[in-house]
Amino acid sequence: MFDYITGRIARVDDGRIVIDCNGVGFLLSASAYACAEYSRKPEATVPVYLAVREDAMELYGFTDESERALFLQLIGVSGVGAKLAMSILGGMPADRLVSAIGRGDIALLSSIKGVGKKTAERIALELKGKVAPCDDTAAPEPVTELDGNAVSALVGLGFDRREAEAAVRRVQGSCKSTEDIIRAVLKG
Repeated sequence: MFDYITGRIARVDDGRIVIDCNGVGFLLSASAYACAEYSRKPEATVPVYLAVREDAMELYGFTDESERALFLQLIGVSGVGAKLAMSILGGMPADRLVSAIGRGDIALLSSIKGVGKKTAERIALELKGKVAPCDDTAAPEPVTELDGNAVSALVGLGFDRREAEAAVRRVQGSCKSTEDIIRAVLKG
């Protein structure tokens, strides 16, 4: 019924975006990544999905078409509804999620809030081979625990998580402590 909504970003709250489209405010449930992206934009065209249930109709908003496609695949998994799928999308970057599904990494999938071991196993089993192929050689190297602390600190200072991870990766070889990493990133 709806494919996208274009308008002014009126408000971004925790997991929700309000888009003013010619005086009508559309409330969209969205992942943490979508909220972070749209909080920086005055206007946007947001891909949406309308979930119709017996007792409610709810709009879901996405950063792009690939995130919506992944959402649609997730809700096709037995036991995964729209709210859990949105929580999964907000649990880690989409490329990392696709990689985890492709590898069948149950531990990583079950580390997402709301996803138990059995649900993680179903997601991996039902979507393996259906999600975009994962190229492990092109995947960025994982952030170490030391670097993870630096990433968390940078996010706390207002950096986007993806930007923080990229910045930490750039300076990680030349720094010996979390404080050094943060200083190097802030100095640019």
